Amino acid sequence: MSSKGKTKKHPREVSKDKIKHIIKVRDELKKTTRTKIEDLPDGIYEIADIDREEGMRRIEEIFRKVFVETINTGQPILKVPSRSASNVIYDEVSDLLLLGQNFMERKCDDIGTVKKFTAQLRVLQIIHELLEMNVHGSKREVFYTDVALFEDQNRGSDPLIEDSAVTLGTYRKNIHVTANDRGLVVGRVSYLDNGDLIDCTKQGSAGKNVNPMQDHITDLESDAEFIMVVEKQAAFLRLAEDKFYEKYPCVILTGSGQPNVATRIFLRKMSHDLQLPVMAVMDSDPYGLDILRVYGLGSKALSYESYELATPDIKWLGVRPSDLDKYNLPMNTRLPMSKMDISRAKIMMEEKFVKIRPQWIKELKLMIETKQKAEIQALASRGIKFFTEEYLPTKIETGDWV
Repeated sequence: MSSKGKTKKHPREVSKDKIKHIIKVRDELKKTTRTKIEDLPDGIYEIADIDREEGMRRIEEIFRKVFVETINTGQPILKVPSRSASNVIYDEVSDLLLLGQNFMERKCDDIGTVKKFTAQLRVLQIIHELLEMNVHGSKREVFYTDVALFEDQNRGSDPLIEDSAVTLGTYRKNIHVTANDRGLVVGRVSYLDNGDLIDCTKQGSAGKNVNPMQDHITDLESDAEFIMVVEKQAAFLRLAEDKFYEKYPCVILTGSGQPNVATRIFLRKMSHDLQLPVMAVMDSDPYGLDILRVYGLGSKALSYESYELATPDIKWLGVRPSDLDKYNLPMNTRLPMSKMDISRAKIMMEEKFVKIRPQWIKELKLMIETKQKAEIQALASRGIKFFTEEYLPTKIETGDWV
């Protein structure tokens, strides 16, 4: 780090030989050429960064086309790239979930379609206003601009925001609509946020919120050796309060469950720009592994911008099903898997991106056989600081990740 935000070397810092496995991964990562957009396979729907002026121009062109078709035929059509699971492609080379080139038509030809068509245009209009004023709006604010039309945020305006971004051929960050700032970061990284210096070693025991306006984040600097992503906020707070990053030089990040777009962009940006390996600690259940997949490969719903959101090099540090016996977690801290849990685990085993990961298959099979799952917090049964003082140090120092 530069002097303006340099992280101090702390007396508690662990010796380099104890984290030699991570340093080796870090050095190998720096030699790796990351996948470029032009290296992605044929047959995918590509998007790109655009500036405000281009975004407004594309929206105006859509409205112009709708106007002309309304005058000429009375039946205007919006062609929207399909974000359905059937149009999602897994590319083994880039290790990403990507969007195919199938489209759906949003028509305005009967009472059943006119509302969705109108709502889509309303969202585009709101985006145009945000770009024109050069301000950001939250998903919630978009919903409240026209409650009568959208009716429900989750099923109404939110999907139309994603459809608008992909229709405009760009990332959602470029349409100035943000999600809630569920993400938190602490540890050995500094950056400028709209020109203001943020030093994440000086954010107390609760960390710093990840800014949903990721286009404001610049000048990342760090002396960390790795990034640790944890699923739950509770685990993050334990690591932050214990200042785990002082002893093991790292950056700690959480999305407080399923991560939002800003948290995923920030993780990729840190990993890519700083060339740091990423270690993940998730609950030992199918949904924890699914969250790991979202961080690493991208989500099916947002596959059109996986290149911007995903961090393919992420490692699964824990809590793995095999850890439950290995670290002697009491039986009363292990939860029985429901039929839905078991079904979800079996479905995951059939996914192509899981099949090429034999260690994932091995852990999922064990999960199904034992019918047991566990939260990260179950490690507290071995002591409040077992997680930060024994479990993670052992994992890191022995290179126990997949």
